[in-house]
Amino acid sequence: MEYKDSDLFFRYCKGLCTEAEQKKVEILLNESEEHRRLFQDLRMALALGDDIREMETIDVQTAFGKTQNQIRRKKNKRLQYQLIRYAAFLALPLFLSSVILGYLYFNESSDEKIQYASITASTGSVVRYELPDNSVVWLNSGSTLRYPVIFGKNIREVDLQGEAYFEVQSDKEHPFYVNTPSGVRVFVTGTRFNVSSYENEGYVEAVLESGHVNVLIPGYEEAESLQPGERLLYDKKVSQYVKSEVDVFEKIAWKDGELIFRDTPLPDMLKRLSRHFNIDIQFNNISGKEYKYRATFRNETLYQILDYLGKSVTMKWRMEEPVQQADGTFTKEKVVVDLY
Repeated sequence: MEYKDSDLFFRYCKGLCTEAEQKKVEILLNESEEHRRLFQDLRMALALGDDIREMETIDVQTAFGKTQNQIRRKKNKRLQYQLIRYAAFLALPLFLSSVILGYLYFNESSDEKIQYASITASTGSVVRYELPDNSVVWLNSGSTLRYPVIFGKNIREVDLQGEAYFEVQSDKEHPFYVNTPSGVRVFVTGTRFNVSSYENEGYVEAVLESGHVNVLIPGYEEAESLQPGERLLYDKKVSQYVKSEVDVFEKIAWKDGELIFRDTPLPDMLKRLSRHFNIDIQFNNISGKEYKYRATFRNETLYQILDYLGKSVTMKWRMEEPVQQADGTFTKEKVVVDLY
């Protein structure tokens, strides 16, 4: 593929082509798998660039050109390499959850029949991304989504580790499946919903905002359906689940950089704060008492939130600086919270 063709693809994706150029692009895409693959790579690069709205301009076309050269050099080899890394382009400091930061990887299977991409939200960040079918996904801190660069003929299928909010494009002939490591599968034809499946959590949670979803659960023959405003909570340890009504906004506000708590136990609050701010929080309940909170946080720092929590209970917190280890690396920053 010539560079002039990649430039033509770039103009096409940006809506700058003439009618004649549009027809040429369609011909190129029908000519070979290589053209279709590289065209999809460019679409992904542009999608990533569009997501970083509050940062310095990224030269996506140059980034794509470099990526194209990498693909050409490593063609026909089993590989997993970094396609685009946001950090390579970012020059601005990070501002809590308002900054989108992630990594996109491209993986080509050995038989060259299925190509996968993986998008990862770095710890302490949120990533918005558009899938090949124009569905949109938000990945929460420390989450990874793996999907085929081109969806199959019968279904659209992705693998999730962590938490994600989906806006799935309606397509009744091609259902959309979200697979989790626990075996729980959520499938829809087009809707808005949230799935949480962190490896270090003992549960998988599916929450429906609008539309209709079905959940396949290990050990159960029938799929469980959800209506808007409902959630399904699957206990991985005992392989059982419960359905209940839930405050949907509380569950999905994270994608907009908000933290909402509704009668949330203090230990659960601290877990979410730890993930949101990318800081280890050690909780010592010396008193043995249990407290629940109702609160909404938008731009507050972790320390401001802890001070707020300490106003209603006898609680003290202290920060422990990172410590250098024998191998030269440093431990993660830690906050110790003591409840008296």
